Amino acid sequence: MLCVAAPLAFGGCHDEARLRQRLEGPPARLPVEPDQPSTPPAPALLDTVLAWQQPKDYPAATIGSWALVPISAGNDTDLTYRVPQQWTFDEDGGGHATNLHSAVDAQARVTQLDDEDISLASYAAQLAEGNPIQQYTTTDGHVVYLTRREVALAPSDPDAPREVFHTAVVSIDGHIAKLDVRYDTNVDWRFDELATAISGTLQVRRTAS
Repeated sequence: MLCVAAPLAFGGCHDEARLRQRLEGPPARLPVEPDQPSTPPAPALLDTVLAWQQPKDYPAATIGSWALVPISAGNDTDLTYRVPQQWTFDEDGGGHATNLHSAVDAQARVTQLDDEDISLASYAAQLAEGNPIQQYTTTDGHVVYLTRREVALAPSDPDAPREVFHTAVVSIDGHIAKLDVRYDTNVDWRFDELATAISGTLQVRRTAS
C-alpha cells in the first residue's frame, strides 16, 4: 500500500529506488563502442578542473577545531573528514554524521568500484553530470575530486523534492571512496558553504598496524 500512495508525494517507489542506487552505488558506465576500451578515458571536462578553495567563512583555523569522523578503508587505512563539534557522528567508524536538527547529512563510504574498473577522474566526471569539478591533494599525496550537484527525487516531476549533494571522491589502494554531504535545496542558502567546507576536509590516514 505504501508504494501505491508514494507517487503522489515522491514520484513512486521505483523512482526513489533508482535514485538511491544512482547516488549510493557505482555510477552507470559510459557507452562503449566495439572499437573502444572497456574502461572509458577521463572526459575532456577534466581539462577544466579548478583548484579547490577554502570557503572564506570557514578558515583553516576554524576547521582545525572540528571533530574528526573516521571510517576504515582497509589495509590499516582510515578515510576521515571533519564536521563542527556540535554535530553527532558514528563513533564506531560508520562514517555518518549529521547536524543537530538532521538538516544536513554526511556519509563517507568505500564504493564497490576499483580504479581498474573506472578511473577516479571518469568516476568524478560522471558524478558531476556537467557541473564544475575541483581538486586538491591530501597531506599524504592522494588526489581528491569534488563537485556539487542538485538531484530531483523524481526527475519527471517538476514539483518533486530536490537535494543538493556536495561530493568528494578519492582512490585508496585502488579502491574508490567518496564523501557525500547532502541537504534539501530549500536550505541551500544556509548550508552551501558549510557543506563545501566539510567536503574539502576529506583525508587519507594510515593507522598503526
